[in-house]
Amino acid sequence: MKTIRTALTALVVAAAGLVAVPGVAQAADTQLGIDVGNIAWEQYTSTNSDVVYRLQERSGGDCNFYTGFWADPNNDRYDNSGTGTCGPVSPGYMYRNGSKTWDDVKWRARAWCADFAKFAFYWGGAKYTGLNAAAASFRTYGINNGTWHGRGSGYIPRKGDAAVFDWDGNGTMDHVAIVTSYYDTTTDGDYYVVGGNQSNAVTHVLHRNWESSVVGYASPAKK
Repeated sequence: MKTIRTALTALVVAAAGLVAVPGVAQAADTQLGIDVGNIAWEQYTSTNSDVVYRLQERSGGDCNFYTGFWADPNNDRYDNSGTGTCGPVSPGYMYRNGSKTWDDVKWRARAWCADFAKFAFYWGGAKYTGLNAAAASFRTYGINNGTWHGRGSGYIPRKGDAAVFDWDGNGTMDHVAIVTSYYDTTTDGDYYVVGGNQSNAVTHVLHRNWESSVVGYASPAKK
């Protein structure tokens, strides 16, 4: 999707607690961010029947492919989470015995927005050490790698950033999704994310940079 970059005008939204820095312009997308964003976007838009099948929960209760990817002991990238299987099996790429293989993935159940975002970071070539099944791990990752941009810092998100959300403002990170495009032709700062576990599926959703639920953005770090 086309990303429009213009200077961000000075904006104060008192209700949202945001003070944008006057004259801040969006930095150019990085190649790493483009690669990460493209992974998320390509999952959402794929016409491959196996990928299309994985984009929605099955069997109820958060049963999904992306958790299955990380929790499969046969995957070289197994995260040692140990969650049990929940029914469906569908193929996908993973590394087995050092070789990239298109093979069956046993689906597993847990809240999976972070598993999807971590999948995009991983296949996009970003560092993924420290990321886990919690949305909060992306905030910690950003802080530890010097790529965290909190809401109110004047930062304009870029493609491939992980947007982290706290829906009820209680300090608990509730959701994470991958920025795929940003439009700053209005002071709203519209941007789109592709995320997992959004209405029990992988979906493409509009957000605004000044929303009070936005905690901040973790840009992907190089390995």
